[in-house]
Amino acid sequence: MKHIFFKFWILLLLSGCGYNLVGTGSTLPEHLKTISIPVFTNNSSQPEIHRELTSAVIDSFVTDGRIKVVKKSQADMVMTGNLFYYDLRTVAFSANDFAEGYIVELGVDVEVMDKVNNKPYLKQHLRTNWNYRATPDIVDTESARLAALNQAYQVLGNRLVSLLINQF
Repeated sequence: MKHIFFKFWILLLLSGCGYNLVGTGSTLPEHLKTISIPVFTNNSSQPEIHRELTSAVIDSFVTDGRIKVVKKSQADMVMTGNLFYYDLRTVAFSANDFAEGYIVELGVDVEVMDKVNNKPYLKQHLRTNWNYRATPDIVDTESARLAALNQAYQVLGNRLVSLLINQF
C-alpha cells in the first residue's frame, strides 16, 4: 500500500504543478524562435544611454538562450524600444548638506512584432530605478552612477526576457 501511495505522490508532483525551471520552458508559439533587437531610440534627457540599454537587453536574451538573437532579415520577431525617461534625483544628504544618495530612474516602451503573422505580439511600458551612494570623489560618484545604470539595464533586460518568453 505504501508503494502505491508513494507512486501516486510522485505522479502528482510531476504532472500537476505546471511550473518550469527558469530557462527551460517557454510560452511562445512554436513559430517564434528568433528575435532581432535594433538599437532602441532615445527620447530621454540623457544622451547615448540607449545604446548600453540595448546591449544589456540583447545580452539578457543571449544569456537566457531560449530565443536566438539574429539580424532583422532572419528574425521571427523584432523588438523595438524607446527610452523615453531618465531621471536622477538626490534622496539623501549628509549633515553638511552633501548629496550622499541618488536614485536613477529609467522608462522604456517596448514592442515586439511577430513578423511571421505580421502582428504585434507584445507591447510593454516599463520603469525601473536603482540607487547608489555618492562620495566626495567625483570620479567614484560617476562610477557608482554608471554601475547603477548598468544594473538598471540588466533588470530591464531580464524583465523583457521573462515577459516575452514566460508571459510574466
